[in-house]
Amino acid sequence: MVLEIIVYAALIFALFYVCDNELSRRYYVPLKVVCSASFLGIFLINNWFSEKLTWMLWALIACFVGDLLMGLYNTYSRKQFMALGIIAFMLGHVGFLNYMCRITDKTNVLIYILPIIPCLMLIYLKKQFKLHMGSLYLPCFIYTYFVSTMTLKAIECGLNGMPGLAIAGILFLLSDFTILFLYFYHYRSRTNKRIGHFVNLATYYAAIFVFMINI
Repeated sequence: MVLEIIVYAALIFALFYVCDNELSRRYYVPLKVVCSASFLGIFLINNWFSEKLTWMLWALIACFVGDLLMGLYNTYSRKQFMALGIIAFMLGHVGFLNYMCRITDKTNVLIYILPIIPCLMLIYLKKQFKLHMGSLYLPCFIYTYFVSTMTLKAIECGLNGMPGLAIAGILFLLSDFTILFLYFYHYRSRTNKRIGHFVNLATYYAAIFVFMINI
């Protein structure tokens, strides 16, 4: 596991190195694919003979596809890539939610009701910060519900003796929160945007890893 962590971290730092600079167009997408393939590889190596393989694999594959699509959007700025990426990540979060519901006896009904609050917050943030979402507003609104539901279920798991899942869920939410400003907010400073991109990548890949080692 130590070697896996070192390799995983090295790939993430390499992705940071080519993020939002003159190297991005050539190297960002390939490195993002390699980073995402690495978490799939780590999962398969450690869970090949586990029943968790069938429960979790499709969720991680969905995240892998989402990574590829968002990488393409980051390079070519075509909204079709982001729309498809949102759908892929939503399926991934539904997969994580499905897994957590399988390993727990019951799920509090509030987990499906309280995500309405983050959805309302999205409406506020869009107006307050003039987020330019255009036709992606509705997909983002729906996505907000599902990622919030997954996060709340992860927190519920944390309260029931699985703190690692709670940490992973919160990291996922933080990652998606930074995406709002990374792609829909007009930064005056390129440096600030790059820092936002670093935070987004760090929280996302940390969330995936923490989730995998706690399942």
